[in-house]
Amino acid sequence: MDAFTKACAWLFPQYCQLCAQPLGAGQQICSHCINAFVGINAALQEDLLLRADIQRQFPLRHIDSLQALDWYRPPLSTWLKQYKYQQRMYRQVALSALLTHHFARLASLPDWHWPHLVAPIPLAPSRLIWRGFNQVVRLWQDALPQPLFAANLLRRRHGTRTQAKLNARQRRKNLAHAFSVHADVRNLDIALVDDVLTTGATLDSAAKQLKAAGARSVSAWIVCLTAKT
Repeated sequence: MDAFTKACAWLFPQYCQLCAQPLGAGQQICSHCINAFVGINAALQEDLLLRADIQRQFPLRHIDSLQALDWYRPPLSTWLKQYKYQQRMYRQVALSALLTHHFARLASLPDWHWPHLVAPIPLAPSRLIWRGFNQVVRLWQDALPQPLFAANLLRRRHGTRTQAKLNARQRRKNLAHAFSVHADVRNLDIALVDDVLTTGATLDSAAKQLKAAGARSVSAWIVCLTAKT
């Protein structure tokens, strides 16, 4: 096996990331595992904010509805870390496949409607330079209808601190004026997408800015929710 072939095999292994069965080119998770995947929304309840336990954990004052694949636990937590910090892009392919399937199921519900626009949470400029890419854009852009995706709808201002070492109150204060809206969103339904929801401060701050700019509703779509212990 030559060096190029070895590199391709490492970057894009051709077996299912859950059951290890061989796959065709471009796949990272088999159809059986996609259909069998059971996450946080097994009953396909459209709005997770209707659950009392989630309402208590995430005080999302400016978010109208919430959707997520699963809690932050293996295998998705492992995949997210490897994709985000080690740039193992095949993990993104698997995660996007699960997101695609999940939202196809939601779209089959009689009362489902797509928002007018879907906007990823932007990284701080310094973080984007350091990482080299916005992992949220790649995760969700491959999973949703392309005409809805507005990658530059929100921009993040300079001067905010890294969120990881802040508590919930500090996060909200840090993000009070972190985002600006760069499109006309008056009377539109917007969905914000992100990878992990920890306290909800980032999403709530972005939603607040969108509503101040005239958005009719703001939903949050997340890959994983971090459960409080």
